[in-house]
Amino acid sequence: MLRDLPIFPLSTVLFPGGALPLRVFEARYVDMVSDCMRRASPFGVCLITRGGEVGEAAEHEPVGSLATIVDWDMEQPGVLQVRTRGGERFRVAARRVQADGLVRADAQPLAPEPDAAI
Repeated sequence: MLRDLPIFPLSTVLFPGGALPLRVFEARYVDMVSDCMRRASPFGVCLITRGGEVGEAAEHEPVGSLATIVDWDMEQPGVLQVRTRGGERFRVAARRVQADGLVRADAQPLAPEPDAAI
């Protein structure tokens, strides 16, 4: 079980092994990314089902992928440019929203999908 996993709801999907560049400027997500970098821990990315990427906490799909930060830069104060790589998939078991709007979840890792011919 992945306990207290920070979730970054986005209007895009991160697949295992995929690359996802992010421009992070909202205080809650700058703090989240900074904490993940400090602890060398991933965060979860889930597709938004209702709401937006900015403002109030958005509703999201119950399945997402772990995002590991592989590189970052700060072009201007308060704005992080982050490159992430998709990791294992997970299913959210319990979701909660902090006072600052950051979503955290307890999540169950999912088995990898078998490779399929294209």
